[in-house]
Amino acid sequence: MSLLPPGRFLMPGNLAGSPALTFAPLDVPGDGNPPDGSLWAMMRRRYQSYKDVVVRPFFRDHFARLDRQVVLVDALAAFNSGPNALFDLEAALAGILDCFRIGRGSFLNALFRPRIDRILFAATKADHLHHSSHDRLEAVLRRAVARAVMRAEVTGATIDVVALAAVRATREAQVTRDRESLPSILGTPMSGEKADGETFDGNTEVATFPGELPDDPQVLFESETAFSGLASARADKADFRFLRFRPPHLARDSADAVALPHIRLDRALQFLIGDRLQ
Repeated sequence: MSLLPPGRFLMPGNLAGSPALTFAPLDVPGDGNPPDGSLWAMMRRRYQSYKDVVVRPFFRDHFARLDRQVVLVDALAAFNSGPNALFDLEAALAGILDCFRIGRGSFLNALFRPRIDRILFAATKADHLHHSSHDRLEAVLRRAVARAVMRAEVTGATIDVVALAAVRATREAQVTRDRESLPSILGTPMSGEKADGETFDGNTEVATFPGELPDDPQVLFESETAFSGLASARADKADFRFLRFRPPHLARDSADAVALPHIRLDRALQFLIGDRLQ
């Protein structure tokens, strides 16, 4: 469920074992008063402690100072799980904006009460798809954030959507199979990754056909059968679609500096901070 992302319950940090993280929802009247000494009263007390110890300090010390935001979205996993997962993701992305103070910024706002005036929704793992599907990946994400975008634009905030990979782990190639040329990607699966009964050793490069996204993003939101996984009508030719790939060997430029390949990281930075560098 996208609305329940990993948080302090799964990554407790220094709160491991704290009562503030040991509560659960109960089927009780929302406007009722719990009896003294009841499980209801204990859960309510611990939930209030969670808000005081975890939630409020996080927003006060971190979110309150933000004026630009990038939201990373693992859209590929949702695509492969079908329309219900996409609707769940859509609701989560709309809910995320409830956490932000959104609107056109001003000098006074920047000093005393910053507002987030630019939000970038980024579909990650673009290197798992051939570049011919990147525009379609952005179109599907744009459809998923449509409600969030409408709400944000009313406040004067600027929104953009991009498909990116901060570190590109694959290369592109054309692979011929059954006399058909398929746009594919080449990469080295991490040691222990498995596909079609094969376990990879972390050193062998493989060519994979990740499939094609539909021209109309609405198809993904409407039918379980119209688009099963990422492979469209050629599911029998798609393989290794969700392997984890090793990062590439680092190249060095003429100044002997490490150069990490990426996909559209420059575009993301231009949108988020480009105006500050002019």
